[in-house]
Amino acid sequence: MNIKKIHLHNFRNYDNASFSFDSNAIHCLIGKNAQGKTNFIEAIYFLSHLHSFRTHSMSDLIQSNKEWMRINADIETLGHQEDVKVMISDQQRLLFHYQDPVKKYSDFVGIVNAILFCPDDMLLFKQSPRNRRRMIDIELIKLSHTYTTTLSHYQKVLKERNAALKQNTINEVYIQTLTDQLIEDQLIIMNQRNEFVHRLYKEMMNLYPFFSSEKQTIQLKYQTFVELGENLKERIQIAYQQSFERDCRYKQTTLGIHKDDLLFLFDDKLMSQVASQGQKRSVLLTLKLGLANIIYQAKKEYPILLLDDVFSELDTVRRQQLIEHLPNNMQIFITTTEKMESHWFKGRNVHIYQVEQGSLKEVSL
Repeated sequence: MNIKKIHLHNFRNYDNASFSFDSNAIHCLIGKNAQGKTNFIEAIYFLSHLHSFRTHSMSDLIQSNKEWMRINADIETLGHQEDVKVMISDQQRLLFHYQDPVKKYSDFVGIVNAILFCPDDMLLFKQSPRNRRRMIDIELIKLSHTYTTTLSHYQKVLKERNAALKQNTINEVYIQTLTDQLIEDQLIIMNQRNEFVHRLYKEMMNLYPFFSSEKQTIQLKYQTFVELGENLKERIQIAYQQSFERDCRYKQTTLGIHKDDLLFLFDDKLMSQVASQGQKRSVLLTLKLGLANIIYQAKKEYPILLLDDVFSELDTVRRQQLIEHLPNNMQIFITTTEKMESHWFKGRNVHIYQVEQGSLKEVSL
């Protein structure tokens, strides 16, 4: 997948800017801080996910004293051209594909498929399980329509069950009906999450030696509330039967995939407790490239890779190793404040842009 053209209107510090890019090329955005490098990466990410990785408020994306912001792009996917557009105001969010309105967010997410590495990803290992679940959900939503609809239904039923548990009089028959629906949804979600984590771990194991000379072993484990395997439905049913009194006492559903976690282990210990910053960064890079490989296997094309400030804590050798292991048929955007060396790229199609006050100017390497 490639961004061929993108237009930013009233987005962050981009007033009215249009840019064109080569397919399957490395595009390096160089400049001082607060000039618009990360803003540009954020715009592509927003087209892919319909949320920002920097703020929860959509109004933060709109320039001061402006009512709307707009991002529209021409993308190349599987040999054909598509166009997408997002318009955001404080009151309204409009989505377009082929200039036709798209009503459901789930029908828009993933049309532009992008994977991001940014400095805040280093917090993933010590953040709450919610953030790690969200990472899994983001990728599976782009890969599986069944997962998307099932997760949406689960969240709706979970809300209804929690509301029923808060009533003064508990309707056990109604709650059991909702529980049965939750169980059916969870069978699908748990199996897809578990398969996804196994595939991701396999990809990471193939990549990790290229980014680290460490002898320690890393592990990736999907943690849920029952043991996976045969007779899964029966084990979930028993778990809910045993938790019913506790659910009534706390007036909420205390068990379920909404409490799942993804464990990162370093020699059988939590990575957040024992790994260095450099080790965490190596794991994150293998994680992101592993995700890209999974998407390639499913979609027959690589996603767009967004690497925001990826070089800041890598030495020269690690920087070159990273570039060497980026797939040739992938479009990549890299932001940095540091000088790039031409020998890192070894014949790759690379473009260098100087970013200053919301403008991109192509320069020589």
